[in-house]
Amino acid sequence: MTIEYSPIRPEVMDDPVPAYARLRDECPVHRTDELGRPLYSISRADDVHRILLDHELWSNEHGPGIADSSSGRGDMQHDDPPEHTRRRLFVRAWFRPDAVAELEPSIRSATAARIETLAPARRGDLYADLALPLPVESFCEIMGIDLRDRDQFLAWADELVVSMAYPGRGAEARTAMSAFTRDEVLRRREAADRGEPLPDGLLSHLATAPYRDDEPMPVGELVNMANQLLIAGHETSTSLITNCVWRLLEEREDRWARLVAEPDLVPTVVEESLRFDPPVLGLCRTNNEATSVRGVEIEPESKTMVLYASANRDPERFSRPDEFLVDRPKLELAKHDSFSWGIHHCLGAHLARLTARTVLEELVGRLPTLRLDGDPVRVGSPFLWGRKHLPVAW
Repeated sequence: MTIEYSPIRPEVMDDPVPAYARLRDECPVHRTDELGRPLYSISRADDVHRILLDHELWSNEHGPGIADSSSGRGDMQHDDPPEHTRRRLFVRAWFRPDAVAELEPSIRSATAARIETLAPARRGDLYADLALPLPVESFCEIMGIDLRDRDQFLAWADELVVSMAYPGRGAEARTAMSAFTRDEVLRRREAADRGEPLPDGLLSHLATAPYRDDEPMPVGELVNMANQLLIAGHETSTSLITNCVWRLLEEREDRWARLVAEPDLVPTVVEESLRFDPPVLGLCRTNNEATSVRGVEIEPESKTMVLYASANRDPERFSRPDEFLVDRPKLELAKHDSFSWGIHHCLGAHLARLTARTVLEELVGRLPTLRLDGDPVRVGSPFLWGRKHLPVAW
């Protein structure tokens, strides 16, 4: 059975959950031609998981968006093995749990300082005042980039995220951001050649460490990799924070008040937020050869959107899937697809969790009277789910 569905329809953009439920029940492998080319959508958890684990059939070569895209060599969202494996290993150490844990004191200090600055105002926008800047500050610290450039990075990253769904957007931002990163790389290489000490951080490693045949990564590839790491981590971590606080305050007495009384539940709440409101609703893969899913034929090189958010609400996998439970069992929470699976599992997952947990712990401890102070506004991309305006008071 075919039903009318497209990820960019206004009613789906407003709230995709009812559409996902109908897809799972009536058309778990859906095709639409509304977007100028065929787009398939996969909605059931078992099918989503199977595709995410099969990187040989389901390729990233044509990009994660609806349109075919190529941002150049180095962007791991456009890479398949063996090159993807090489690139991931080259940067993996900087995103491992032990390396990320070392950032907690600085993230906590920055969060506390922002909250203390905001506190006298008695109201604010949690998105702009807290959730937006903190992930970029964490990224700049990992990379070793001067925080004076933070606001410019925010503007570039926001525009490039939109370009995933609307390819006409983002060219100017990509050019400017690439020029900045290229200058930083060349500056570090020149300093290394002179024997000067380099700034701590991943960017210095990328600029100077041997990548292939004892040579550093080519500048163009390195620029694409650094840019992709920022884009992938900035918007998603911001949305994780805003989604989490929004849901807690939406049912304030049952959720927020309980968390204030039981702050040890914070890690569980972060995982439940990831399941219930994944910052990435889904991304596309492209099949290398003709295949079928649940008997539906999918022609070669078709864009197929793998709906993480639908899989996370599948009653075959989760009990009471449409309820936000602050004490959902950890064994259930381990099954969510919000960070993908397989070789493309989110490299920054530990950093996103740490940032969200730290922000939530500081909010619970410092602003226990926090409440909603108006209607939130969602981000505008059909791939992403988050709040770009979250008015609160305390």
